[in-house]
Amino acid sequence: MSASTTLIPLAPFFLTGFLALLIFLMLLGGFVLAALKTIFGGRKRNPQLDAEEARLMQDLNRSLQKIEQRVESLETIMLETGTLRRDAQTGSRSSQ
Repeated sequence: MSASTTLIPLAPFFLTGFLALLIFLMLLGGFVLAALKTIFGGRKRNPQLDAEEARLMQDLNRSLQKIEQRVESLETIMLETGTLRRDAQTGSRSSQ
């Protein structure tokens, strides 16, 4: 037997391994490029959308501050009437 006859049956395995490695490297390169684009390139920001987003966040903040004030007022009213104190003693949170 010559050396060329022993290498022929192994050729498909080397070819398959090479193709698998090539595909893996291409996928890895694609992921790296996508990550770099996300980190450094990103999407182009629209100034109008940024202004709208800032306005919505300010509205949300104002609404949450109002809710916080209302809850504090309700707690004060319940403490003054004794409802909160009575509920704390019994372990319930109902205001009946």
